[in-house]
Amino acid sequence: MASSGSFSGSIKDGHYKLRVDWSQSKNVSANTSTITCKMYLVNDWSLSINSRSTNTTTIAGTKKTYTSPSISSTGTHLLGTVSHTVTHDSDGSKSISMSSVFYIQATLSGTYYDSISASATVTLDSIPRASSVSATNVNMGSATTITITRASSSFTHTLTYAFGSTTGTIATKTTSTSVSWTPALTLANQIPNALTG
Repeated sequence: MASSGSFSGSIKDGHYKLRVDWSQSKNVSANTSTITCKMYLVNDWSLSINSRSTNTTTIAGTKKTYTSPSISSTGTHLLGTVSHTVTHDSDGSKSISMSSVFYIQATLSGTYYDSISASATVTLDSIPRASSVSATNVNMGSATTITITRASSSFTHTLTYAFGSTTGTIATKTTSTSVSWTPALTLANQIPNALTG
């Protein structure tokens, strides 16, 4: 899994390379990630071309068009930036495919090249989806500790109980991972003919 990375494709033995740098920004509550791709042309041989408006980058099946600037030198040139939001699977995992095409449309050493392409399939960082809660048996009127194992440090939790026909709230939107609770003696009214419930 990764929250950022890079992939590339090239022509002319790597002297003209399309590099795509991508990053992931997670929205935990929405179970989504926004993927941002920055496209670069890296060339160590000369080049002189005008702006191109038909370049495309596809993120998880959604195609985005970007316009690249004129290029008249060697070096690393930012061609464009695109973003797209993807929804993770119900367990918080997500793998996506990405691809990009830069229409160089240039004659290089006597050979015409229409485009440079690059593609990759990546596994994004997972988004935690469910916390777990545990507690030990306790006598009514005695304190017990409820332990919350948070799936994410940004999560808050509301704890409720149900015993017979009685319900109640123990804690509301707590950030604690350890909550003390004393079940009321009046809960015994729910089990008049039993010792446990």
